[in-house]
Amino acid sequence: MSDTLAAELAALTCDLMRFESTAERPDQLEAVVGYVADYVAATPGILVERSTAHGKPALVATLRPGRVPALMLNGHLDVVVGRASQFLPEVRDERIYGRGSQDMKGSCAVMLRLMRALAALPNPPDVGFQFVADEEIGGADGTGRLLAEGWRCGFMLCLEPTDMGILYAHKGAMWVEITLLGQPAHGSRPWDGHNPVQALTKGLLALETRYPAPTSEIWRTTITPTRIRVGGGSRNQVPAEALLTLDIRHVNEDRPDDLVATLQECFPSGEIVVASQGPELATDPEHAQVRRLADRVTKRIGQPPRFYREHYSTDARYYTNAGISAVCLGPVGAGLHSDEEWVSIASLVDLYTILYDYVLG
Repeated sequence: MSDTLAAELAALTCDLMRFESTAERPDQLEAVVGYVADYVAATPGILVERSTAHGKPALVATLRPGRVPALMLNGHLDVVVGRASQFLPEVRDERIYGRGSQDMKGSCAVMLRLMRALAALPNPPDVGFQFVADEEIGGADGTGRLLAEGWRCGFMLCLEPTDMGILYAHKGAMWVEITLLGQPAHGSRPWDGHNPVQALTKGLLALETRYPAPTSEIWRTTITPTRIRVGGGSRNQVPAEALLTLDIRHVNEDRPDDLVATLQECFPSGEIVVASQGPELATDPEHAQVRRLADRVTKRIGQPPRFYREHYSTDARYYTNAGISAVCLGPVGAGLHSDEEWVSIASLVDLYTILYDYVLG
C-alpha cells in the first residue's frame, strides 16, 4: 500500500504543479481549482461548494452536510511566480522538484487522496476540505472570505510546509505606506522649498531607535523599510514628496493601533495608510487536539514533533482570530519560493498516514 500510495500522491502533486497558478494567471487559478473539482466529482458522497470572489476561486468539500465540520483541513493552490521550467515537475532521489511542490501542492494532493479514502468509509467522519487560491497574496478572498461566509469548524489544520513540525504561533503582518509632502524648488536654492527627504531621514532614525533592525532571529516586532521613492522630477529639483513602505511583523503584545501611533510620532508630518494587515496565529500548544495530533506524528516518525513559532503568515490566522484553534502541519522539503523547491515523497505518505490516523483515532 505504501508504494502505491506514494505513487498516487506523487502523480497528484505533479498534476497540480503543472498549472501556473499565480496571482497573475486567473485562468490557471480557475483551471487548477477545476482539476480539484473534477477529482472530487469522481468520488461519490462528497458535498461540494465552489465559489469565486474578485477573480480568486475556492472550493470547499465536506463529508457531512453543514458548514461547521469538527475538523477543517486547509490548503492553497496558488504559488509565487517562477520560470516556465519550474512548472514542469521533476522527480528524482525520492523528491519532487519544482514550483509549489512543498508550498503547497504536495499537501493539497494529500488532502485529495485523504478525502477519497474517508468518503469511502461506511460512516465518513465530520471533516471539511478547503482549497483556496490567494494565500500567497494575503488570503482575504479565499480563507478569509470563506470564514466570513460561515465556514467554521471545531479545529483547523492548515497543511503548510513545516517539515513535520507543529507551527502553533506566528506574527501578525501589516504593510504601511507613509507619504511625506515637500515643496519643489531648484536644487541650487533649497531654502526656497521644503525637502521631504529630511523628514524621511529623521523618521527612519527615530524608528530605528524604537524598533532597531535585528541582526539575528528574535521573537519581537520588526519594522522593515522595504521601498523608498523620492521625487520623480529632475535631478536638480527639491522633490515634491517622499514615499516609504514598511513591512511590519508584530507579536501579540504590540497591537496595530499602537504601532500606527508610534509611526505617527516618528513621522509627524506623514500621511500614514495601512495598505493591508493580518492577525497573528496564536494557539495553545497544550490544546487537546494539538497534543493528539502530536501523538500521531510521534507514532509515525518515531520522535516528538518540533513545536515552533514563525515570522511569516499563514491562512490559519483567520481562524484563530475568530476564536477557533488552528495549527499548521506539513511535509518535509526545502527551497520555498526559490529555484530549487522540493518536497519529499516519503513525507507526503507520512502526512497522509498521520492525518488518516488522527481523523479516525
